[in-house]
Formats: sequence, C-alpha cells, structure tokens
Amino acid sequence: MAIEPVSLITALENRLKAAINLTAMSDDGWLLSLKLMYDGEPAGELSFNLHGYSEDEALQIAKDVKNNHFLMREIDEYLWGESD
Repeated sequence: MAIEPVSLITALENRLKAAINLTAMSDDGWLLSLKLMYDGEPAGELSFNLHGYSEDEALQIAKDVKNNHFLMREIDEYLWGESD
C-alpha cells in the first residue's frame, strides 16, 4: 500500500533548511525531493530516488535528512562544490 506524499520542513545546519517531500513511485521506489533555503531564500532543489527501501525506511530517511551523511554530503557539494 502506497503512502500519501509526506511533506515537512527541517533545519539541516545553521541557516540552511529544507522543505522535504517524499512520494511513492510506481516502481516500488520513493522520490525524495528537497527544496533548500538559506537564510529564508531559495538555494536550490535536489531529488533522490530511493529504490529498494521499505516504506518505513524511506520515511525514516525523509525525517532524518540532517543525520544522513550521504545526503548531507550531496547537499554540501550541490551548494558549495566538492569538499575534501
């Protein structure tokens, strides 16, 4: 059973926030979309396909983006370029 889309806003770090949307896709995957805001201004949009994740796992990722090292690294690289 597919969940209804989940939308939430979360602080990621310091002045960076994200509007997060999690949507079930037709191929048993999930689309995690992030609209980034820095100091309240739009800073960009990213999306990730979560294939092979259960509904509970996808929800946990959406609710805890700031503690997901892979996602935070991708956000940092998107906003400020590659870092060492």
